[in-house]
Parts: sequence; C-alpha cells; structure tokens
Amino acid sequence: MWLRALIWLGIAFLLLNTLVVALFFVSPSLNMGMLLRIALVGAVVSIPLWKWHGLNVLRTWRNPPTSSFTRHDDPATGGYLFDVQPARAARMPALPLFAIGVFLLLNALLVGTRSSGGFAGLFIVALVFIGVGCTFVLPGARDRKPARISVSPQGVQSGDVSIEMKAVTDVYVAHEGLVVDPDPLMPGPNGVPIASMAGRHMGRRQSKRGYTVMIREDGMSAASILAGGLTEDCATALVTDIKKALHDQSQPKEAESKGSKSIDP
Repeated sequence: MWLRALIWLGIAFLLLNTLVVALFFVSPSLNMGMLLRIALVGAVVSIPLWKWHGLNVLRTWRNPPTSSFTRHDDPATGGYLFDVQPARAARMPALPLFAIGVFLLLNALLVGTRSSGGFAGLFIVALVFIGVGCTFVLPGARDRKPARISVSPQGVQSGDVSIEMKAVTDVYVAHEGLVVDPDPLMPGPNGVPIASMAGRHMGRRQSKRGYTVMIREDGMSAASILAGGLTEDCATALVTDIKKALHDQSQPKEAESKGSKSIDP
C-alpha cells in the first residue's frame, strides 16, 4: 500500500508541475502549428478511451479485484434480475507507463513551442509508453461494465441482447481476455528482459479477470455476451444460477402444456 501511495504521489507531482509549466509557455504562442500539436496529443488520449473502450476501465476503476453478482425477484416480469459487477482491470505496472506517457506528451507541447523535431521525438516515445500500457489494460475492456440480466417467462435480456425463452440453447463461460502462456519464461544467454517479465505478470493478472458469460440463440452460430470482465468462479456461479432460473421459468409452461393435453374434448 505504501508503495502504491508513493507512486501516486510521484505521478501527481510530475503531472501537475508539467501541466502548469506547459500551460504557462504554450498559451501565449497559440497558432495553427500549436493547435495541430494539441489535436495530436488529444487524439492519443481520446482514442484509447472511446475507440478501444478505455472508459469502461475508468468506470470500474474503484471496483474490487473480484467480480460479483446478486439475484433478486423482478415483480414486473415475474422472473429474476441479476445485477453483475465486473472486476476492475489490473492496473500495475500499466499505471506508471501511462503517467510517463502523459508526462512526455505535456513536455512535447512545451518543446514544440521551440522545435518541431523535439515535439516529434517526444511524441513518438510517448506513443510507445501509452501503447504498451494499453496492451495491458484494454484486453476485455469492451465488456468490462456493469450488466443487468433479466430472466423471465418472456426470455433473457441484457443490454442489446434479447432472446425468447424457447430460443435459448446454451449459456456458458468463455474466456475473452488476454490469454497468457502458462509456461515459465526461460532465461537465455542474455537473461530475460524486464519488459517480458512485466508483460507476463500483467497478462496473467488480467486474464484472471477476463471471463465472460455467453448465451447462444437457436439458429445462430455466434453467441452473445451477457456479462464480461468476470473472475472464473463468479462467471461459473452466474451461469449456474441463470440456468436454474431458466429451468424455473420454463416449468410453468411445461405444466400447462401437459395439463392441456390431458383434457379430452
């Protein structure tokens, strides 16, 4: 905990001071070239957030490292509601990489007031740091969001997914996160690079939080995602409870159909 607190304090100190200095030197020299540089810096920050679903990582930032769900009755449909909370994405050592990348971007704006070549050099290095950080936290980010699953006599609904009860063929657990080779890294003549060790460590932590609950509709080859960003035990328990709810909701219809067949007109 103290190490993380120290990292956060260092990141905040560097970014705050760099931002103040950059604004002080950049604001008096705004022109078309500077506006283009600001647009490039903004694109580097915004594309991972919106295009690659990085906002889901930020929205679940304060979630615990394990996912959870609760089931309760739904009086409106006579069925069940499952409220699912995903696990937060593994953030270390991606966080220092992002901090260094943003620090370099702010410095690139500062240097860009005097040299276009200096801006390009810092900008490219910042892209490398931010790109590596994105490979750590963005796998599975598209589905790392809270989900509400409704199981009722009408069928199963969750977000954009809506399947009739009779069309549900299977509900199962899948692994849509970062898959990491379980074999240990073998040192070569020059040792094992730190980047490889950090990447393997980060990938393993992320892969444990990248399970999804899938549902397949009759007549469709591709399955739909009901909830993502889950730990394996939570995803398995959720599938078990959803299947039980599907069975409970289908029982009344089966009983009615049997009763109607036994009546002799």
